[in-house]
Amino acid sequence: MKSLKVFAAALAAFALLSITNVDAQSKKEGWQDKMKSEKIGFITLELNLTPEEAQVFWPVYNEIANRKAELQKQVRDSYKALLKALNEEGATDQDLNKLLDNYLAAKQAVQDAGKGDAAKYRKVLPGKKVAKLYVAEEKFRRQQIRKLHHGGEGKPQPRN
Repeated sequence: MKSLKVFAAALAAFALLSITNVDAQSKKEGWQDKMKSEKIGFITLELNLTPEEAQVFWPVYNEIANRKAELQKQVRDSYKALLKALNEEGATDQDLNKLLDNYLAAKQAVQDAGKGDAAKYRKVLPGKKVAKLYVAEEKFRRQQIRKLHHGGEGKPQPRN
């Protein structure tokens, strides 16, 4: 019975994500979709979400994830602008200082972004599951790093 609930919750979560991101998913192919699917399944299992919890949790999670992705894009864009200016001969110290400030502000915004997220999650999940969410995200991140390090097969990749 428990595995049926977990499966139903994972299915509901995947359906919600699919509905909210149909356009984005049709444009993106490959590893990003696979990663999202793996993360959804991992988090759903780790949190043991009921179908009712999954229905209210995933829209909040997706909103927060989309905001964080946009902030990360701002970091990348400001970094590229700074790097480009450094490689140009005509860039003044004033230009570089402004671009550096933009880059540092974008990085700070990423750091600050998570401060209110727990409160949003607590509105839709019990505190224990919110705590489990943060642990699950870290576990998933570490699992993905291990996969990259070991070539996805559990074997270390040869170093060139």
